[in-house]
Amino acid sequence: MTEIIEDALDIVQRIKSIDSLYKVYRNHKKHCFEVKKTYGLNEKTEVVWNEALDERLVRKVYLTRKENVEKLLKQMEIDNQNLQKKENAELFDKIMQDVQI
Repeated sequence: MTEIIEDALDIVQRIKSIDSLYKVYRNHKKHCFEVKKTYGLNEKTEVVWNEALDERLVRKVYLTRKENVEKLLKQMEIDNQNLQKKENAELFDKIMQDVQI
């Protein structure tokens, strides 16, 4: 693994501005990037990213921070409820079409 110190789009610098303990690594074996947080001698992987370094990674790092987990979980719950309503409506429409035939 290689630590990424800087990049053309300043993604690493923007991630470090979220928390100065974050470090970005390129995992050559897994062909991905890993954002790790250093706690003294320990490191914890916070995010594994399989895409290019870009704004999406900065947003994901920010959203997955401990402080934002509750907000993220609430949004996921709302999204799941909306998806369930949509699936139920589609199923109802299909059943009604079958009944009319």
